[in-house]
Amino acid sequence: MEFYLFLLLNFTLFVRPADFLAGAEQLPIYNCVILATAAVAAPRIAEFVRLDRLLRDPITVCILGLIPAVALSHLSHFDTWSARTWTWEMIKIVIYYLILVSVVNSTQRLRIFLYTIALFAVTSSAIAVADYYNLIDIPSLRAVEDSHIDSATGENSVIPRLCATGIFNDPNDLEMIAVFAMVICTMGLTDRQLGPIRIAWLAPMALLFVTLVLTKSRGGMLAFMASAGTLSYLRFGLWKTAAAALVCVPALALATGGRQTDFGSGMSGGTGESRIELWSAGLIAMKQAPLFGIGCNRYWEECGQVAHNSFVHCFVELGLFGGSLYLGAFWFSALSLWKLRPGANLSLQLLTGDSFRRLQPFILAGVLSFAVSQFSLSRAFTVPTYLIFGAADVYFRESERHGVPAVVELDVRQLAQLLAVSMAFIAGIYIFIRISIR
Repeated sequence: MEFYLFLLLNFTLFVRPADFLAGAEQLPIYNCVILATAAVAAPRIAEFVRLDRLLRDPITVCILGLIPAVALSHLSHFDTWSARTWTWEMIKIVIYYLILVSVVNSTQRLRIFLYTIALFAVTSSAIAVADYYNLIDIPSLRAVEDSHIDSATGENSVIPRLCATGIFNDPNDLEMIAVFAMVICTMGLTDRQLGPIRIAWLAPMALLFVTLVLTKSRGGMLAFMASAGTLSYLRFGLWKTAAAALVCVPALALATGGRQTDFGSGMSGGTGESRIELWSAGLIAMKQAPLFGIGCNRYWEECGQVAHNSFVHCFVELGLFGGSLYLGAFWFSALSLWKLRPGANLSLQLLTGDSFRRLQPFILAGVLSFAVSQFSLSRAFTVPTYLIFGAADVYFRESERHGVPAVVELDVRQLAQLLAVSMAFIAGIYIFIRISIR
């Protein structure tokens, strides 16, 4: 029962039924469903968070660690009110993650969960596209209007950018889940267990690509290319992927055109340049409190806007402690999936079936697409980001249930590696800023 309640929870998250009911916009439908799901799944969650299991699960440790990181970001400045408020917000996100990794506890459930998420994303996208073309009228849906200077003509034009309902009421949020859903549609298209019906996944894949194009998101296009490149590399190898990229990338730029592939103007006088300036302002603010940060949700107060980079955002607001944990969730997700790639792990080949192993490339592509998206928006404290962490962790834990030895464990070596990666990231961002801002 808890699994089906969890699927219902995701439906309320993606589709937001209250947005379609007059006068019901403020109904806490999601809150009610997550409380019911957490209550039913409580025994499984309690079993999941045992200390001996957590020591073999660095992804979950990083995510749980974000709760004290958020609290300390304010308590270190003696701000108890903000500590209480934002720690509770973080706890609510972690509850979603813990439900996911506790109830999605088999290969079959993981497949169903991924396909269901893709269908929910398709539903949300279909509603948004229909409203965009005036086929329906949803009052809560209004396209974001952005100005764009044509690099060839120098003319300034206003471009409408597609949004969906609820938490996807921003083009960059919508592109992030649309790209992930396209990855899952590709998984469905190649899933022999579905038989001839798998060809039907082409229709939602096309709709999701239209959604991506209508968001006009440069970060979304980069995430799309990252996920496609990952799948191609894992299937065909480096050289074939590089050769395909030489043909496909220019064709993609020609087909979509406009703001979405105009990276040059974006970095020179466009949103890219302004965002780099925000990163620079954030790193300067971080010097005030390098260990625990300036405080969760304080970036905009210090710098005028959010960072538009989730990693920089976390390092500035939560310091080296919290920023490393957030980066670590991505790092350990990608690292564990990479070590579990087909052909690289003999135990995996001997102890697991093809239906389990074939999930790995698509979940890894999803993790990397989310990571690329995080470089252009601040979404460290929203549920969809933890959805992809959960999918990665479920695959990692499911491999152990099949008898495969843990490929990543929490020990001093891994912690030192994470610290080194975090320092390298900060140094890399700093160098990039110095090169970009002259």
